[in-house]
Amino acid sequence: MRIAFLGNGLTGYLAAQYRELARLGHELLVVQPGSPEVAVGAMRDTAFDELGVASFAELLEWTSEPSAADLVDRVRRFDPDAVVMSSWNFADSYRAVMKSLPPGVVRVLVMDNLWRAAPRQWLGRATSRWYVHSVADVAMVPSERSETYARMLGFGPADVIRGSLSADLSLFGGGDERSGDELAARRSFLFVGRLVDHKGADVLAAAYRRYRELVDDPWTLEVVGLGPLDHLLRDQPGVTMHGFVQPAGVAELMRTVSCSVVPSHVEPYGVVVHEATASGLPVLCTDFAGVAAGLVQDHANGWVVPAGHVEEWAAAMARVSGCSPETLADMSRVSRALSTRLSPQIWARNVAEQIARRRGA
Repeated sequence: MRIAFLGNGLTGYLAAQYRELARLGHELLVVQPGSPEVAVGAMRDTAFDELGVASFAELLEWTSEPSAADLVDRVRRFDPDAVVMSSWNFADSYRAVMKSLPPGVVRVLVMDNLWRAAPRQWLGRATSRWYVHSVADVAMVPSERSETYARMLGFGPADVIRGSLSADLSLFGGGDERSGDELAARRSFLFVGRLVDHKGADVLAAAYRRYRELVDDPWTLEVVGLGPLDHLLRDQPGVTMHGFVQPAGVAELMRTVSCSVVPSHVEPYGVVVHEATASGLPVLCTDFAGVAAGLVQDHANGWVVPAGHVEEWAAAMARVSGCSPETLADMSRVSRALSTRLSPQIWARNVAEQIARRRGA
């Protein structure tokens, strides 16, 4: 099949997913902004190295948004069997493509938003017949929480493709089994994410400061990421700032720490949790993460912690650093087991089967 992807920026895990789809023999067109400066949201604070997508797909990277007419023409020449739109942020050109597709081309909207009953979401629900269903036949979601939102927008149970995001398990899933003694000896937490409000950088800074007051011999905190709230963590005792780190470097860091922390106020999904579990780490994860239900079980491989509650986060960090080596080893094994429920290979086979089935219908 021939599948076009309209996105808002490439990441290591997206490249891994696309690569597996190409290995199945499918031809891909990937349309993306070509630099962080023209990307949106999370992509603005990233600068990924060359991800090799052009070696297995037709890659259209732009530095200014292509005109609707130009992009429609480019996708038409590709002659796709399906088009997958993973961003609303370039509405004019991307929506024009989706509306121009002839009958028989499967139109997929990737959405990771969580239903929060916000006024804008109620408006979207009220106008979904015209704004959403005019450009998409199917919604593809990463979690049950996103599926709830898709259903609120009018997508039926047969109109949802599940499992839209996966960590690159070839990168994060390798290495030997983590022993409890090794994890206990590392004595460090790891945060990977943008240093912005919705990622909970403020909660992380305050909770880690409070955690150090609660325990006699605190673990250190490794911080990977960039953003305007950098100053809340920089120069804080026990904190090491790494800036932006490429995926391979993050994978290496995850093998040198004891626990991953994801304290976001709002986390539509959270691929970093999948990366951490694949690396055999216990995880402290915000309850506002779509990934939490599938990959974090209280006491089995970490804890789900209420978003925004500094004292709860400090207590959870103390709870983890007080675990015995035997408990940490058990948590590591559960994390590894849970992480295998999804992979780029599973994602690629699922996408191909879902599109083929819908084309046949």
